[in-house]
Amino acid sequence: MSEPSPARRSASPAPRSARRSIRPRLAIVGSGAAGLFAAISAAEAGADVVLLTKAALAESNSMLAQGGFSAVLPEGQRAPGDSVESHVADTMAAGAQLGTRAAVVLMCQRAASSVESLLSHGVAFDRGPDGRLLLGLEAAHSFPRILHAGGDASGAGITRALIARVRSLESEGRLEVLERAMATEVVLEAGAIAGVDYVPAAGRESGAAGTSVRRRVEADAVLLATGGAGQLFAQTTNPSVATGDGVALAFRAGAVLRDLEFYQFHPTALQLRGDDGTLRSSLISEAVRGEGAVIRDASGRRFVTDYHPLGELAPRDAVSRALALHSRAGGGEAYLDATGIEAERGAGFLARRFPSLDAMTRAAGYDWRRDLLPIAPAAHYWMGGVATDLDGATSVPGLYAAGEVACTGVHGANRLASNSLLEGVVFAARAVEHFLTQPRGWAGPDQRDVPDEAMPELALSPGRSASAGRSASAGRSASAGRSASAGRSASAGRSASATQSSSSSIRSATHAEVAALMERDAGVLRDAEGLARAAAELATLSSGDPETENLILAGRLLVAAAAAREESVGAHFRLDFPGRRSAEGNAEVAVDVARQPVLAGRSAS
Repeated sequence: MSEPSPARRSASPAPRSARRSIRPRLAIVGSGAAGLFAAISAAEAGADVVLLTKAALAESNSMLAQGGFSAVLPEGQRAPGDSVESHVADTMAAGAQLGTRAAVVLMCQRAASSVESLLSHGVAFDRGPDGRLLLGLEAAHSFPRILHAGGDASGAGITRALIARVRSLESEGRLEVLERAMATEVVLEAGAIAGVDYVPAAGRESGAAGTSVRRRVEADAVLLATGGAGQLFAQTTNPSVATGDGVALAFRAGAVLRDLEFYQFHPTALQLRGDDGTLRSSLISEAVRGEGAVIRDASGRRFVTDYHPLGELAPRDAVSRALALHSRAGGGEAYLDATGIEAERGAGFLARRFPSLDAMTRAAGYDWRRDLLPIAPAAHYWMGGVATDLDGATSVPGLYAAGEVACTGVHGANRLASNSLLEGVVFAARAVEHFLTQPRGWAGPDQRDVPDEAMPELALSPGRSASAGRSASAGRSASAGRSASAGRSASAGRSASATQSSSSSIRSATHAEVAALMERDAGVLRDAEGLARAAAELATLSSGDPETENLILAGRLLVAAAAAREESVGAHFRLDFPGRRSAEGNAEVAVDVARQPVLAGRSAS
């Protein structure tokens, strides 16, 4: 692939005006919990904030989150015996001890204060008759520490409250919201952030990003909060907006990416067949298993304990793998059995505890008080993403990331249930705090038209040295994502398999084609043959649709990382390398650095 032309990188940002802004300006891309919380925090602190989202403000993964918000509350409010230390231990264990301990400790320590912040913004967490916050238990948590809002609609409860606060600030003129604005490029000047370009709704819907006129928001810093990339796979719990945009934006800007091989599949996604015959997945919360639901195979036998001693309450990667391996061994379809819950908890419990799920299953033709629900794993959450330090700062000066698009290190090889909303809030706040302490540059208040050009081609460059942001002294420290050398070398012994083919072999691809090949070769179960096939096919694909183009790039990045890690750990399972290469225990000394590629964009020269 060719390098971005010097003209592209120097000519795109127009010269800055001599006029200076009164307040530091922050552009936030994405309107899930992380983006909304960051916008509120920055605006309330007096910053000039522009929040961009490519769809409506309420369209995000956060809005669909069912599980809840994990937090160890202060003494007297927490479950007996629970502690921040226990939350840290559970998070590290779920992540196969590959999490960054400093980041995990920070997140868990800030959980209680984050709950207070959300309450102050109007989030109505569920309470008992005595007014105390209710705490639920979810898989791989040692104690009940999950707060819910509206039972099984926690994401919606949190997101709607934050949106209401954003709208209030907008009406007061304290922040600006740009809906249906798809970010197309992070703008750099002299290697630092100068703003973000976007395509208005008409340009995005037409898929004509190469010919439409872009708009620009100039800013002192940009925070990516674009969520995940579930649309990479044919079966996903994610909404249509989850197309890996932030990872693509960051990679093209030269940012370091990390842990992309770790993609979590949720094991209990209800399988529904549409009128056109295609299957789609609808999430059934882990909390249902926490309340006593079990998983059975086609013969009615509970089988998950054959693969993990914790059975249905094992971490998500283990349960998803159990379903995939059991099916591969001839076990047939899997079913979620919630029929015994009401016998223990009383009639009407399912509808009271899970009102949204009760309505969803009934609409699908099931009465889950009596019927078994057909389930299968579905792409749910990307643990990897844009590498950040403890302040949410990336390797590109002025570029921050928070939420699912970021890799803060808290999830390691597998995310612990209900830690995602917590992580997004904690590190969004950290990013804003860090931004507000930095020396101010200039950011003009106006937006202007910028002629669009064809997107430059890129090459993938997996780093292999211990200095590539992954050593025990750097890769797991607070400054992991910010080392100047992190992943920047072009010593890419593995880059050939991920480099795009000559232009003569490129063909146009649809979103569905990309998702089908990723589901086939880079899903729950992987091997070298399938990953090589996926890399070869992805190298021949292109698209005039910017979202599909982002998915193609995200797929190539994920496949390159998965091919490089020749071991099975956490959510990454290789049929040809079923064991873990490095010993369990202290990840900071046991990590096999050479097998952990760090990928960096081509601007790093």
